[in-house]
Amino acid sequence: MRLKGAQLTTLVVLALAAVCVAREAPANAVLSVMQKPSQAQTPETGSGAQPASLPGNVSSYQGLVVRHIEFRGVPPNSQERLRQLIAQKAGQPFDRELIRQSIQTLWASLRFEDIQVEAERTSDNQVDLIFVTSASYFVGDLRVEGAPSRPTANQIVNASKLQLGEPFTSQKLDRALNNIRQLMEANGYYRSTVNEEQHPHPETQQMDLVFRIRPGPVAHVGHVTVTGNPGYSAGQVQDIANMDPGDRISADRVTKSLQRLRKKYQKQNRLLAQVSITERAYRPETNTVDYTYRIEPGPVVDIGAQGFRIRRAVLKNNVPVYEEGALDDDLLNEGRRNLLDYLQTRGYFDAKINLEKHNETAKNELRVVYTIDPGPRHKLAKVIINGNKYFDQELLRGRMQVQPASGRFSHGRFSQSLLSSDLRGLEELYRANGFRQVKITGDVQDNFQGVEAQLGIIVQINEGPQTLVGSLHVVGNNTIATDQLLPLLSTSEGQPYSEFNIAGDRDSVLNYYFNHGFPNANFEVSTEPAKGEANRMDVTFTIHEGEQFFVRQVLVSGLNYTRPYIVHRELQVIPETPLSQQDMLDTQRRLYDLGIFNEVDTAVQNPGGTEPNKNVLVDVHEAQRYTFDYGLGFEFQTGQPGIGSNQPQGATGVSPRVSFDVTRLNLRGRNQTIAFKTNVGRLQQRGLLSYDVPKWFNRDLRLTFTAFYDNTLDVTTFTSQRLEGSVQTEHKINKASTMFYRYTYRRVKASNIVVSSNQIPLLSQPVRVGMPGFTYVRDKRDNQLETTKGNYTTVDGGVAASYFGSEADFGRLLIQNSTYQPFGKNRPVARKFVFARSTRIGIENPFSNTVVVNPGVTLPPNSDRTLIPLPERFFSGGGNSHRGFGLNQAGPRDPITGFPLGGSALFLNNLELRFPPVTLPYLQDNVSFVIFHDAGNVFTAGHDMLHSFVHWKQPDQNFCLDESTASQCNYNYISQAVGIGVHYKTPIGPVRFDFGYNLNPPAFPSFVLESRGNPTSVFNPQHARRFNVFFSIGQTF
Repeated sequence: MRLKGAQLTTLVVLALAAVCVAREAPANAVLSVMQKPSQAQTPETGSGAQPASLPGNVSSYQGLVVRHIEFRGVPPNSQERLRQLIAQKAGQPFDRELIRQSIQTLWASLRFEDIQVEAERTSDNQVDLIFVTSASYFVGDLRVEGAPSRPTANQIVNASKLQLGEPFTSQKLDRALNNIRQLMEANGYYRSTVNEEQHPHPETQQMDLVFRIRPGPVAHVGHVTVTGNPGYSAGQVQDIANMDPGDRISADRVTKSLQRLRKKYQKQNRLLAQVSITERAYRPETNTVDYTYRIEPGPVVDIGAQGFRIRRAVLKNNVPVYEEGALDDDLLNEGRRNLLDYLQTRGYFDAKINLEKHNETAKNELRVVYTIDPGPRHKLAKVIINGNKYFDQELLRGRMQVQPASGRFSHGRFSQSLLSSDLRGLEELYRANGFRQVKITGDVQDNFQGVEAQLGIIVQINEGPQTLVGSLHVVGNNTIATDQLLPLLSTSEGQPYSEFNIAGDRDSVLNYYFNHGFPNANFEVSTEPAKGEANRMDVTFTIHEGEQFFVRQVLVSGLNYTRPYIVHRELQVIPETPLSQQDMLDTQRRLYDLGIFNEVDTAVQNPGGTEPNKNVLVDVHEAQRYTFDYGLGFEFQTGQPGIGSNQPQGATGVSPRVSFDVTRLNLRGRNQTIAFKTNVGRLQQRGLLSYDVPKWFNRDLRLTFTAFYDNTLDVTTFTSQRLEGSVQTEHKINKASTMFYRYTYRRVKASNIVVSSNQIPLLSQPVRVGMPGFTYVRDKRDNQLETTKGNYTTVDGGVAASYFGSEADFGRLLIQNSTYQPFGKNRPVARKFVFARSTRIGIENPFSNTVVVNPGVTLPPNSDRTLIPLPERFFSGGGNSHRGFGLNQAGPRDPITGFPLGGSALFLNNLELRFPPVTLPYLQDNVSFVIFHDAGNVFTAGHDMLHSFVHWKQPDQNFCLDESTASQCNYNYISQAVGIGVHYKTPIGPVRFDFGYNLNPPAFPSFVLESRGNPTSVFNPQHARRFNVFFSIGQTF
């Protein structure tokens, strides 16, 4: 024992006194010096061994009252937490065993590198205990500076193998540096230097690291040597591998060189080719790497079939050696099974396939032959299910892969393996519902019902008695009440006894415990037949909760520009609450949703430690604040009037276009975005400036400001300048419902007009409109891109008035409702038919001095009346509305020019029957078909829409074809169209081709300008097109 401030003579005196009189401990002593346990020790086994050998004179303090306990080297805010953690308490007698347990507890927490325990006797014969500690550190934020383009900073961090929150040691750091150096060398940076900079945070015991990379010059390919028998010269191998001397080295280049060589031999059917790099020699004097390739091409592999003709494409699709690029017995046998299923699903139910391999050494060939005996071709006429009482026929057939002959399977779908799988699946279904003694057999009958080569399958079900749950007991849940657990359980008294449900209950209960701070919880099940009740099982769930862990604090790292409160308001992990993995995942998801972080990691600090309060770490990597996008291309569009007065149904224009966009994320350290987007072409120049605030007033309100400028030159007819501004707030009511509140102000100025105003394109009329409005969206679709069920409703309204800066006064309301209903018995959801419907009704109501007039009617020059501006009227026609018309071609038209004028009322009803995908060569199951019926029109006024529901063809169409009655042309009827669509599935939605046929297209008057001699207007009545073709992305509705 070490004594402080005593002389040798004092030692002798004290030693004699200890023999002769009652022994007293020195005033200041070190009781034990503890070194950190070895890595092999664990909190359960290793950390308690060393404290067991405390000095013998500890008994001198035995029984003295511990006045105060201090942890030297520990922040003040953590002192009390550790006092609560250890066994030796202040105010209690000093106890040798409690001291040993306290040291064991501190070691088991894994928060200390070493521990010394000191004791000081006080003047009142009490003891002050001092635990002198040296803190451990844990991996925190990892950053990389100086990384080249390849490897990236993320690749370097991943190569370090350092995990957020794990204990930080010098051994792990050395391993990380070696891994990074190896990664740099693999990418050609043999002269790179890698250093680390440590940033410890004693208050949190976090160790942040910065890896500083100096890549140096990249190495190049030196000599390429080829060994083996490649069949190509060294130069040819270099060309195939794209590994020529002088090329820059990267890990990706080396990997792709091997892939190219293997692919080259695979195309020659050399599926056993061996390609590898056997040596890499770095030459520092030239900074080059010499590579040695070893290539053994192996034999030419010929895979074929005999006894039955099978196309080469079928072999390649079913024999996986082509996909894997390798050849072994497992892959060949898998191919045999696939071919057998292929034949059996085409009616060859008795087919047999043998596999043979012939090695022709002289020709360096390996022939693989599938010898096929197809047997007679059958037709599965019927599948009969008998004995089922609990489940109906439809449910059972829906779970079977075996299918009788139908339109999809002309000979049915049957094989012994499929039937066996179906029978096992049906038995599992019954057992999951309490029928523990169920027996199901399948009898395959040939020449069924006396018809040769016709099969019938009789599935016989012997359900047996149903076992129910007698009593249910949950025990061992000392912390969480049974009432909280019962709603999680599928097993309940009186319900069918199901091992499947019990397994699900186990997962549900453990997930609940894991998310309430019990990571070591266990769940056991015991069952026994109920006493005195037949076919009843008593179930007992025994829970071993283990220790509950809580969140001590949440430590956020990696913030540079982002303000801390932006992150803190998204945290779902709350201090002093149970540690929940789900809360950590929700926190990670919400931070990613901000759109300002490239990477978000969450972890528990010191996960192996035993202390009940854990720090949760949130480490973020901010995304680049500025992004620049640019592009160059051509603009091609149809449907715009304006080339001349002879084209009321639209024209085509082409113009080069340049785009340039700048986006600034994380504006002012908040998750706010400002974006500037431009499109500049010969015919049109556009600019848009937007400012987005996702969390307005720190609530679930999204605020968006938008300013838009458009300058359009329509070749020879006019020039327009459009300026528009809007402000919009988005309020998420619940998961399905959202409200949008907005105000829009738009002013369009047209100049150089050489045609009548109605010929100016839709959004380019001279107009000034100020309109506040709202939109309500209720979306209950299962998938927004490929909807199969659910419904979708929108209500859009607004009021334009002079109070808001508008030149016209009117109210506007547009309602849309869509429903999606799947149907089709015995079909999985992805292969069901879908009947889809969408109905749109719109109405505009003028007030004050704004009126609605019929086509051809003009207002007096000095009238104080005004019309609803053309851009604000309803239009219909096109791939996303009425497919019986071209773009915006439905509804009333100008009697002079024939151009569409829009209207103040809209009715449109779309019906679609969406077929399940069909399997086609090369396209696989990505193609599907749709048949549709569209009915509706655009009307001048609301009362015209109501009267039109009884008109299914254009009234008095002959009036539109006669110049003298052209002004009386009536468009108030329901126009109908039918058609077919072809959809091709892509990751961003279906690519859609729709072909529409208008059953009752309208006639309309128009005049054309004859330029021969004196220009004169000639009456030229027309009919809208019957056939219309549309190409777009996404569903119609």
